[in-house]
Amino acid sequence: MRHDGASELFAYWNDLRGTRAAPERREISPALIRSRLSDTFILRASGASEARFRLAGTRICSIYGRELKGQTFTSIWQTKDKSVIARIISSSLTTKTVVQSTYEGKSSRGRKMLFNLILLPLANEVNERHLLGMITAAGKPFWLESDAIIENSLRSISMVDPLQSTVVPVNHPLQEDHRLVVANRLLPAPNGSRRVRHLMVFDGGKIPD
Repeated sequence: MRHDGASELFAYWNDLRGTRAAPERREISPALIRSRLSDTFILRASGASEARFRLAGTRICSIYGRELKGQTFTSIWQTKDKSVIARIISSSLTTKTVVQSTYEGKSSRGRKMLFNLILLPLANEVNERHLLGMITAAGKPFWLESDAIIENSLRSISMVDPLQSTVVPVNHPLQEDHRLVVANRLLPAPNGSRRVRHLMVFDGGKIPD
């Protein structure tokens, strides 16, 4: 993993889980990731409902110009990407796969910024499933946190089998036929996708600008 924040959080999560597919939520100690709390969040899905922000760090809320707690994770994505994001979240919650993504955020004044996202699954609880995540900006423009990001658009995704700890990156996943291609040689194709050789194809992606 190329980004320090994501690397630190992944290493912490990886140490906690040991030989398991994912650690339990109660094992997460905020004190041990104190320096990264403002960039972290937890998603919660109850039953078959859509994943929502259970907690969101102060910097993340500042970047988006609003309190995210209680809002759906898909609410911060552009319409064309919502179905893909929902399927990837569902797959990660079900199969305990780690997700890494690069996306572009568009501000209320039309400014654009690249962000890095990591999603780390946590062990299932009674009728609830959780993901620990982190969002970090790829730079520090003067306007960030004052000109709110109003929507995200996907640029790349990779998925990880936690028992293999192997990342297969995708540099150009957004195709002209409106499909998002996710490289993953280790995992079965989740619902709403199909395999094409070593790739998983999710319907509902977008054409790059």
